[in-house]
Amino acid sequence: MKIGILNAGNIGGRLARAWAAAGHDLVIAKDGEGRKIAPLVSELGDRARLGTIRAAAEFGEVALFSIYWPRVDAIVSEIGDALDGKVVIETMNPLGVTADFAHFHDLEFMRDNSTSEDLQQRLPRARVVKAFNLLAAPVLEAAAWASSPVQPSTFYVSDDAAAGQAARRLIGDAGFKPVNAGPLKVARQLEQVGVLLHQVALHEYGGDADLARLAITMIEASPGPIARERIT
Repeated sequence: MKIGILNAGNIGGRLARAWAAAGHDLVIAKDGEGRKIAPLVSELGDRARLGTIRAAAEFGEVALFSIYWPRVDAIVSEIGDALDGKVVIETMNPLGVTADFAHFHDLEFMRDNSTSEDLQQRLPRARVVKAFNLLAAPVLEAAAWASSPVQPSTFYVSDDAAAGQAARRLIGDAGFKPVNAGPLKVARQLEQVGVLLHQVALHEYGGDADLARLAITMIEASPGPIARERIT
């Protein structure tokens, strides 16, 4: 599959490594100075080449839209119509930033919207899928879970069934269990789960830094539910 990585930051760089190892071809861009990702492109060899944001969008059958939320306007303007008809996997959470560069969830925005729905409105001819928003970048590699009894699930949502299947394949190629959570509007709930994970990190684990150790997974009961006679 041909994949455009529209921003090879902490998330995009890790997924680029996994997808190159799985045999996909990549054009990798960086929002900012492209020279910063030259070592990554060199590491991936023949599977990847460096390009602009627009070039990555034009190249891919699938585009990874892993953009810092306050930069969405600028990136969409640069892309233009290059993502028309293409699968766009977006990984964002609605994080604002204060003048002191402290990040916060934009709860007012989250009441009636999601980054996915917002992006779909901005790119009406793209086929938007939300995925990979609930794993912090340091654990967005299968190797991080090598000693774990269960692997994390990666939830995805989309209004386009074929786009969802493409995302499902790429989630598996990244080493995770894909879970279909429904239509794009359910991205609102996925983003709220991100808030929940921050609260768990703070109150159970003693600090937001431990968010990087947390994930959510679906576990099926085995051998199954234990039936007992109901007492009335």
